[in-house]
Amino acid sequence: MNRNRKNRRGFTLIEILIVVVILGILAAIVVPQFSNASQEATASSIRSQLQTIRGQVELFRVRNAGALPTGFDDLITPPEGQQPYLSQLPNLPAGFEWNWGDQEGTDIIETLWVSNDNPPAPLTAEEVASW
Repeated sequence: MNRNRKNRRGFTLIEILIVVVILGILAAIVVPQFSNASQEATASSIRSQLQTIRGQVELFRVRNAGALPTGFDDLITPPEGQQPYLSQLPNLPAGFEWNWGDQEGTDIIETLWVSNDNPPAPLTAEEVASW
């Protein structure tokens, strides 16, 4: 009977449980890191898009005697004789919106800004509006 036990191969229930617990602990540590990275990537993407669009708005302004575009349509289909400033509408993540014109509650006039009434943590509505 002793020989039978020595030849038996496989894992005991306790060994499997220990491995499962270790994997659970590792997952609990790693998963929050990925969700933070996702939110930071969203914020970075929006900032990058804003920077690009603001540059194109400034180029539009220089080429049109100080006049600002009234919206994305002016940047995609500019006045005759000018190349498009943007090839397509910029895409924002769900819940974010582009806003043209004066930003309420600030001294910022005639500009493009982003809004989101309920931005994902760790972003705040004030931070999003300041972009």
